[in-house]
Amino acid sequence: MVSIGRIAKATGRLIFQDDKFLKVAETTLTASKKSQGWKNIHKQIGDAFVKAENATKNESFWGSLKKLVTDIPKDMKNGWAAKGAWGKFKGIGGQLLRRLPLLFVAMEIPNIYSAFKDEGLVGGIKETLKSGTRLATSMAGFAVGQALIPIQLLGGLIGCFATDWVTSKILGKSHSEKKAEAEEALAQADISEQQAQQLQQYLAQQQMMANQNNMFASNPYAQGNFNVPQATMTPQQIMAMGQMLQGGYGLPNGNYMDQDFMAMTSGINKMNYMC
Repeated sequence: MVSIGRIAKATGRLIFQDDKFLKVAETTLTASKKSQGWKNIHKQIGDAFVKAENATKNESFWGSLKKLVTDIPKDMKNGWAAKGAWGKFKGIGGQLLRRLPLLFVAMEIPNIYSAFKDEGLVGGIKETLKSGTRLATSMAGFAVGQALIPIQLLGGLIGCFATDWVTSKILGKSHSEKKAEAEEALAQADISEQQAQQLQQYLAQQQMMANQNNMFASNPYAQGNFNVPQATMTPQQIMAMGQMLQGGYGLPNGNYMDQDFMAMTSGINKMNYMC
């Protein structure tokens, strides 16, 4: 029976694309697929990975990982040395694909750190296992795709994306994805609240304007609906009356100043007497 430690090492070799592990798995699966076809394909895949694990169980996992990193310059140089543009593309592309898991792991580190920070130890461990499972299944899909689809690189990419999609549906969204969705929902709620407040203010303004219009409509004086008294004297009659009041015209005794209505009311006649 395979121990947990051996399973963990095999998973690590799968994630980080250990050369020997993948070569044994792909070769075994290709041979069994050729002899058995698609019959019990799931069992063929399982047997291929078991054989790959048995072939690498006595080798150092960390040594293989270190070699994967330190050999980058040499492998890139060898890939560029291939003949023709297509050969160079395949050589460089193949080496980059081998290091692709390193990029995936680097991208998952902030997600795992966020899970530890937000959900504590248990949440962080769960997110680590989830991320590791997604990476392992994606890389397993890459190896299976390489073996089952006889198109270099394309088969691996198809298998990688297909298994990652299935695994994401089973395991659910990552912590970072859930956190981003929660923040977006909160932002949308704030926007909705602001829009509701603006709508309430607008409706209040409309109601106030309607009340003012109703008051204006019910007030006849506000509309100018009142009768202005019309003049009963002509302008000439008003002028003559003013002259009579100011000059005392036609009054007896000949003392017009004493009888001048305007002079009496203003006190000018008294001033004349004083002078």
